[in-house]
Amino acid sequence: MTNVKPIETRYSGHRFRSRLEARWAVFFDTANILWHYEHEGYPVGGRPYLPDFYLPECGTWIEVKGHDSMLDVTLMEAAATQLPLLSYKGEPGPRLMILGPIDRVPSEGDLGWIGIAEDWSRPGTLRHDRFGFGSFDKNRRPWYLDNGQVDERWTVPTVDTWERGVPGAYLAAKSARFEHGESGPG
Repeated sequence: MTNVKPIETRYSGHRFRSRLEARWAVFFDTANILWHYEHEGYPVGGRPYLPDFYLPECGTWIEVKGHDSMLDVTLMEAAATQLPLLSYKGEPGPRLMILGPIDRVPSEGDLGWIGIAEDWSRPGTLRHDRFGFGSFDKNRRPWYLDNGQVDERWTVPTVDTWERGVPGAYLAAKSARFEHGESGPG
């Protein structure tokens, strides 16, 4: 893994810190998911933390990373318990989701990304499960797909062929062009 500096990218009136973040904004727009970019920073684990996105319809915070080596797992687990639970419109989603590169587009089904939340059956412990966006329109929140393993790659999604999925949103995000002044889908 080489250390490549992200390229700031403009899309939808925002200046994203990377093309990957902008591609996720394209995904959210195509999937009709309301989002706020860098909504507000908060102290987490004794240091300042600025989550990448907030999904106000389900109360889920989003962190986008290009590779597991860029991810501070301790910070992410602290964020899952210490970020504020803001008001949201529908059912709650996982408290925090980790989204990685959009390298593949499912032909059917959905991709499952790590979601971290307190385990309601065992207070004080965290769950690391996989969530997708295929049922978002119905449930207005990321949908539980399966139980992820802590030792798995966090920024690499699993595939769930049973979920109806959102292949079109993944395709739009993956194919969004930001080179040479372009501003995304088009």
